[in-house]
Amino acid sequence: MEIRILGVADLPACSDLAESRSWPREPPKWALLHDVGWLFGVDAPDGDGLAAAAAFVTFDAVASISMVLVAARYERRGLGRAITAHAIAAAGDRVVWLHTSRFGRRLYESMGFIADGGSQGHVGRFADDGGPATRPATDFEEIVRLDRLAQGVDRRPLLERLGTPHAVDGGFAFGTDIGHATAIGPVVAESEEQAKALIRGVARAAPGEVRVDPDLRFPGLAEWLRERGLVPTAPAPRLVLGGRRLPGDPGRRFAAFTRAAG
Repeated sequence: MEIRILGVADLPACSDLAESRSWPREPPKWALLHDVGWLFGVDAPDGDGLAAAAAFVTFDAVASISMVLVAARYERRGLGRAITAHAIAAAGDRVVWLHTSRFGRRLYESMGFIADGGSQGHVGRFADDGGPATRPATDFEEIVRLDRLAQGVDRRPLLERLGTPHAVDGGFAFGTDIGHATAIGPVVAESEEQAKALIRGVARAAPGEVRVDPDLRFPGLAEWLRERGLVPTAPAPRLVLGGRRLPGDPGRRFAAFTRAAG
C-alpha cells in the first residue's frame, strides 16, 4: 500500500479514521497539523477512506510523529510500522520524538525509541478555585522567545496558529479550540504557581470543557487539575528515537499544546 502526503480534501477522512478507533474527531487539530507539518496516509484498498494515517511536524533540529492510526480492518499488516518508518526517514538527522499509548509502545521501542518521561491528559469543566489568574498577552515576540527557551527550537509557525495566549513575566499559555474542548497549552512557566495562574486565566475564558496535558515531572500540577474537576486519561509516555536528548529547558515545560504537537 502506497504512503502519500494527504491534502486538505483528506482531512474529513482523518477525522473518520480517528473516530473509528474511538479517538475524538478533532477537525481543528488535523487542520493545524496539516498547516504546520505533513500528514501521511494510506488509502484503504476497499475504497472506504484511509487505511492508515500519521502526522509529522519539524521545527529546526527536532521532529515529532503523532496521530498514528490504522483502521481496525487493516491491523496486523505492518501499516503502523511502515508509516512510522516513513516519517523517520523524512526526519533525516533530526531528533525524533513521539507520545505513545500502552498499545503502541512495544512497536516503537522495537524501532529504537527510548522512554523519556511523558504526559497525561486531563479533560473536563474547570472548577475555579478563585486563585490569581492571567490576562491575554500583548507581546507575541516575547512568547516566541520564551517558547524557544523552553523548547530549544523556533516554533513560530505553530504558535501563530494557536488560539488566545495569556502571559506572565517569564511564562505563557495558549487556549485553542480543538473541536471537543479548549486545549490549554503549551504552558511555559518559571514555577508551578505561575503555571496554575496561566491555566486559570485561559480556563476562565473557555466556553466549555478544557484539556490540559501536564508533564509527568509535575505531579502536583496534575493533582491540582484533578481537584479542579478535570478527569485524567491514560498516561502517554514520551519516547525519543535512539534516546537522544531533546533541546530546551524541560523545567519550563509544564504542559504541551497537545501530545500531537508538543
